[in-house]
Amino acid sequence: MYEALSRKWRPRTFDEIVGQGHVTRALANAISLGKIHHAYLFSGTRGVGKTTFARILSRALNCVNGPTAKPCLVCPECLAVEQGSATDVQEIDGASNNGIDDIRQLRENAAYAPAHMRYKIFIIDEVHMLSKQAFNALLKILEEPPRHVVFIFATTEPNKLPDTILSRVQRFDFRMLTEEEILDRFKLMAKEEKIACEEDALKLLARYAFGSMRDGQSIFEQAAVSGSGTITAELVEEILGLVGVDAAIDLVHGLIDEGAESALGKFALLQSRGADLKFLYLSLIDVLRDAAVLAFTKQEALLSRHAPSSLSQMRALVPMRSREEWMFLLDIAFRSEKDVVATEFPRFGFELLLLRLVNAPALLLADNMAGNAPPTPPRQVRDYVPPPASVPAASKPAGGKADDLWEAVKRNLEGHKKVVLVGLLNSLKGRREGDEMLIEGPEALVSMVREPDKLSLLEAAVGEVAGEKLRVRFAAPSEKKNADPVEPLPGQESRKLEQRAFEDPGVQEYLREFDGNIIEVKPAPKTEALAAILPVPEADEGASDDNTVESGDA
Repeated sequence: MYEALSRKWRPRTFDEIVGQGHVTRALANAISLGKIHHAYLFSGTRGVGKTTFARILSRALNCVNGPTAKPCLVCPECLAVEQGSATDVQEIDGASNNGIDDIRQLRENAAYAPAHMRYKIFIIDEVHMLSKQAFNALLKILEEPPRHVVFIFATTEPNKLPDTILSRVQRFDFRMLTEEEILDRFKLMAKEEKIACEEDALKLLARYAFGSMRDGQSIFEQAAVSGSGTITAELVEEILGLVGVDAAIDLVHGLIDEGAESALGKFALLQSRGADLKFLYLSLIDVLRDAAVLAFTKQEALLSRHAPSSLSQMRALVPMRSREEWMFLLDIAFRSEKDVVATEFPRFGFELLLLRLVNAPALLLADNMAGNAPPTPPRQVRDYVPPPASVPAASKPAGGKADDLWEAVKRNLEGHKKVVLVGLLNSLKGRREGDEMLIEGPEALVSMVREPDKLSLLEAAVGEVAGEKLRVRFAAPSEKKNADPVEPLPGQESRKLEQRAFEDPGVQEYLREFDGNIIEVKPAPKTEALAAILPVPEADEGASDDNTVESGDA
């Protein structure tokens, strides 16, 4: 009869347990010294060996040669525990036997001496699923346990256990297995089972086991059956719904170089091909991680698995952003895990992540302007393309389009990756007047550009683009002087409100706290309009109805 690999390769002794040496040593020493506790709690994520360890402990305590840290595995007691036929070792599912009546029955059973073995052992899996009343009933027997009884509790959520229970057990936390530990076991399995496996395929299996040996073994077995005895990396990617590295790089290229429409389109195409969103998210993280590592270290040996084609794509991708930008993009993606993995709407969560990555320059600009972030590039870096030189800048006709020299200066600074300065200049206006470059804008922004390190860069760029030394001069925005009040031009009032919102300290603090960005600014409704919506107290005499600023969270 066929036996599943996860069952066939289940450890039978403490020495065969993978990755839980801290638990193995502690319990083996305790058994050797005869210091056996009446209740143990094994906590940890699924598939790391909690239940398997409980069975090994049951054999160790009841072996005919025991209690011993090395059960013989051949005596009637060891065989009965392994086959699940031991009447004195009971495994209870806490999820389906979680009521007070179930625990009362357990207490009555525990009162009787073992029928055949040294200890009567109760293994309660997912113990956190017990009801409050059941825990209260269990507490009584934990306070005064019979000498022949040992409780072994297993749970993935120890935080849900009452403190009164936790204080009466010895707790052991099982850690997630590393990729190397799982990979070593897979290599041994492949050798013993005579299954041909590519090295890259085994690495993928170990990685996407996510620290669970049982989950990894299930995928291993599925791949072995699907591949007719041969496991390839392409087969594993197909089984898991993985996207190739090339596709993930293409997605990242789309969002940083082509914008939201391209990124969302590429994502929709990958999803239509059956890509698993959880694994697609991990692939995106991989590419951003590799880009950041390569940008900082220049060491390709530190990158994840890459074929020659994908490595070539990474080499072309990394120079498109600075190393600070790659680090910021990776940080955004890493912090968005719950929006993609732990949500009922993963597709919308993934689209939100892509929009965040596309919008990263705006977030950086807002944060930099508030003075709360290190200098990080707010815009995409593109190669500088010099303007046509057929007409000297000084001789361009007045009254035309925006000064080409000003745009060329910004492109020059972009090409030199001085993108923080470019972010400031985008909010200012500049034009050439004779032998001067006149720059106008809000005083708060102008003062930042006047800082020595930024001003020297700006003067150098102006001289380089103009082909001659020009004096950089700052001025307040020009205003028309009329005797009578003038109605604001369309959009002018909105721009004033936006400026007030951006300079308001309270709004800046709100943006920093919530990683926000101003979406829309509207004047506050007049008192009469508010009264039509909500009853409000009469305003004090002299109270002002000045416009206020509203900000939205991005």
